[in-house]
Amino acid sequence: MLPFYTVEGEKYQLGSRSVSRRRCLVCTAVSVSLLSAIVLCKVVLFPGTSVYLASPFSRVSSAHIFDPSVYTPTYSEYHEAELRLPQHHWERKQPENNETFFFVAGHLTGLGWGNAWQEHLLNAYLAYVSGRTFVFGNYTWNDDGSIYTRYHGKLIPSQIPYSALIRGPLVGEPLPSNGDVPIAASRDYFEQVCPQKTSLDRNGAHLPSPPSALEIVHNLSAELKAIDDPCVQAGRSSGPIFTHSDIFGVRMSLLELWPSFSTSPIITQFGWSRLVELAFDTNRRLFVPDPTPLDPFLTGTSFTSNAERYTPIQGLIAIHIRRGDYERHCLNLAKQYEDFVSVNTFPDLPDSFTVPPATWHGIVPPALYEHYRHHCYPTIKEIVEKVAQVRATPEGRGVRKLYIMTNGKPPFIKELKEALSKQGGWDLVSSSRDMTLNPEQKHVAQAVDMLVAQRAQVFIGNGFSTVTSGAVMMRLANGFAMNSTRFW
Repeated sequence: MLPFYTVEGEKYQLGSRSVSRRRCLVCTAVSVSLLSAIVLCKVVLFPGTSVYLASPFSRVSSAHIFDPSVYTPTYSEYHEAELRLPQHHWERKQPENNETFFFVAGHLTGLGWGNAWQEHLLNAYLAYVSGRTFVFGNYTWNDDGSIYTRYHGKLIPSQIPYSALIRGPLVGEPLPSNGDVPIAASRDYFEQVCPQKTSLDRNGAHLPSPPSALEIVHNLSAELKAIDDPCVQAGRSSGPIFTHSDIFGVRMSLLELWPSFSTSPIITQFGWSRLVELAFDTNRRLFVPDPTPLDPFLTGTSFTSNAERYTPIQGLIAIHIRRGDYERHCLNLAKQYEDFVSVNTFPDLPDSFTVPPATWHGIVPPALYEHYRHHCYPTIKEIVEKVAQVRATPEGRGVRKLYIMTNGKPPFIKELKEALSKQGGWDLVSSSRDMTLNPEQKHVAQAVDMLVAQRAQVFIGNGFSTVTSGAVMMRLANGFAMNSTRFW
């Protein structure tokens, strides 16, 4: 749930319907000044973890009010749009006879976009096969009621509505041929019509250890179908239903589920939000060879399906290079003898990873670390060699633009660009840091990178990354050639 702000004795929830727009506008001028002053005071004088201030207006985005370099958006207009979805009948206080709901209150928090997104897909698929309305909340970094959270010295939104990142049945859009498939609803509507809920406990589903994704879906969907209560919630205390230890970090765990999952409307009707697509369109000179004003923009075309919309970009190779905390993360992967994640372990993909026998515990020997580092944290020399190798394959023939998905610092990116450019034959070598993004897009930039990787003629990803596996998932679902997806 989003935080509250008190206006004239009434509680106002950010983006909610409970306070009139007129009343909000009356206090907007004062609130802008207060918001700026209080946030500045909180950040400079009391640099704690979170900022607990909700704004009483739906959107503040004018450059003359906030410096775009420091402004952190709240995405409240997306939340308001979710509340206005036509399947929300706010006059109701309980579900209608034909309405049944399912919400996972224990969804992931505090993890990156790739982790949350894949869990969100599977939660929606579980609701879909169970015949229940999927209840969606927010992509949540911090669920303590704060608006902003300090992360690596910067303020980030504690929560972002999923509709700011994605579109389709996952966020309440109707299916082309709806039939008997219920349309997803927001958590706010679920809380209104379902004040009392039946709890679904994943741990009581008699699952094998470890379970596959198919076994989890099969067992829990059977339980959901057997429950008469229209209001069902997987409680927060039971945690996520689909976890790294059971699913995303276990080799082939998704393989049995893949044929039905990948052909369901959860995947076939998946799309990126207009905010994400606009960022792609704005920066397409970085990705699309020889774009012209006559080429259609994503944001200017109607949505049909995932595969028809996100076709391959011929001439583009995208590579995913993690830096920052990943150096330490790679060491932890070696300590725990981790495997590639999610669909990155599927058998027909090239560059498979072999987990060494677990013979060491404690201090990681150099040979074990080097085995992981080569796949997880490649050097510039290794990156250049791999790109040259892939360009020499049939799948890499004709690539002319190279896009580097990275969180690396500018000096590293500059050195990498220079090394890659020496190969010759490039029209352009660019990176995530070359994109022009507005303040809202900056906080969903990983989704923009995933869209680019999903469409690239060739993609070289990090097999341990869920951002990579998200792009690989869509490439597989949309029929891209197996050998066009590679790993370090």
